[in-house]
Amino acid sequence: MSHILKTLPAAVALAFAASVAQAAMPSPIDFGGYFRSGFGSASQGGKEACFGLAGASSKYRLGNECETYGELALGGQAYKGQDGFGIRVNTRLAFVVNQNQDWEQFSPSWREMNAVAENIGTGAFSKAKAWVGKRYYDRQDVHITDYYFWNNSGPGAGIENIDLGATKLAYALIRNADENDSKRTALAHDFRFSGIKVNPDGELTLGVQLNQKRVATGAAEIANGSLLTVMHTQGNLLGGFNKVAIQYGRGSGTGTGGINFGANKDDSVFRITEQIMVQPAGTKWSGMGTFVYEDKKDALLSNHTKWTSIGVRPIYHFADNYSLATELGYDSVKPDGQATRHLTKFTIAPQLSAGNGFWSRPVLRAYYTYAKWNDAAQVSARAGDALSSTGVFGSSTNGSTVGFQVEAWW
Repeated sequence: MSHILKTLPAAVALAFAASVAQAAMPSPIDFGGYFRSGFGSASQGGKEACFGLAGASSKYRLGNECETYGELALGGQAYKGQDGFGIRVNTRLAFVVNQNQDWEQFSPSWREMNAVAENIGTGAFSKAKAWVGKRYYDRQDVHITDYYFWNNSGPGAGIENIDLGATKLAYALIRNADENDSKRTALAHDFRFSGIKVNPDGELTLGVQLNQKRVATGAAEIANGSLLTVMHTQGNLLGGFNKVAIQYGRGSGTGTGGINFGANKDDSVFRITEQIMVQPAGTKWSGMGTFVYEDKKDALLSNHTKWTSIGVRPIYHFADNYSLATELGYDSVKPDGQATRHLTKFTIAPQLSAGNGFWSRPVLRAYYTYAKWNDAAQVSARAGDALSSTGVFGSSTNGSTVGFQVEAWW
C-alpha cells in the first residue's frame, strides 16, 4: 500500500499531462466522399447511352449517367485552443473514368485543399470563420439534374458567418485562370448575406459577385462582369423544402458563378431556378421537382438563346429498403433564328437503399431509360453524341438504354 501511495502523485501527474496533450493534439481524421458507378447497354448495341440537349446546362440524371465518378474527402481538426478558436484542414480528390473496362487510368483532380479558422474573434466575429485555399464555395445545386446554378469555387480566401443581427455576412475572393492561358486571370469578389428571415420557416440569401480582370501584358482581354442572386428557401414544407433563385449576370458573370472567360462585356443572362423536395409524413412517397428558365444574350451575335427545363423524380417506398423511382424530364433550347430543340427523357428504376428517404444512400438501382428528341436537337448535337446522327442510334430520333447503377455518399 505504501508503494501505491508513493507512486499515486506521479500517476495523477502523468494522467493530467496526457489529458492536456490530448486536448492540444489534432482530432482523428474525418473520411467522407461520394461515388456513382454502373454499366448498361443501348437498345442499338454498345454501351449505355446518355441523353443531353445541346445548349442545356444540365440533364436529368436517373438512368442517364455514363461514367464512374468519385470524390474522396479527408480532413480533421488540426488545432483546438482553450478559447474555442480552432483550425480545420480539408482535402478532396475527384476522379472520373469512361466506364469502359477494368483498367482505366485517370489522374485525380485536387478539388479542395484548404484550412478554416473557426471562432476567430468576439462580438460579431465570435462564430465567424476565415479560410484560405482551394474550396467548393457554398455551392447551390438541383440534385436530380446535378445543376450547380450558383457555384463560385476555386482557389481563394474569405471570411464568413459574420453576425450582423438580421443577417450573416460572408466575403470571398476567388481567383481563377483561363485553362488555356494562365496569363488570363480574374478575381471574383463574392459578397453574400444569408439567413434573412422573411416569413415563417422562410429566409432569403442575397449574393453580389463582382469580377475584376487581371490580365498579363500580351494576353487576350477578359471582360469584367457581375452576377446578382436572390434566393429564397422555404423549409418545413411537406417534409422537405422549396428553393427558388433569380439571377442576373453581365460580362464575365454570365455563367453560374466564377469567371466566363469567353464572354463579351455586353453579354447578359437572366435565370430562374426552382426546385422542390417533399416527403409527406404518413405517406410512402418522396420526390423532387425542378424548373429552369434561362435567357442568354450574346452581344457579339446580337441574339438570345432561351433554355427551359422541367422535370420530376417521384419515388414510392414499398418498405424501409425497397423503392421504385421514376423520372420524367423535358428540355428545350431556342436560339434566335433557329428551330427549337426538344428532348424528353423517361426512366424507371427499382431500388435497394439504406433507408426509406429521398436522400437515403447508398442506393443500388436497375434502370430503363427512354428518350425522344427532334430533328433540330439531332442536327445541333456533337458528333458521336447519343442524339447525333453519327451516334449509336443513327438517324433515329429516339432510343433507350438499360443498366445498373450504385450511388453513395458518406
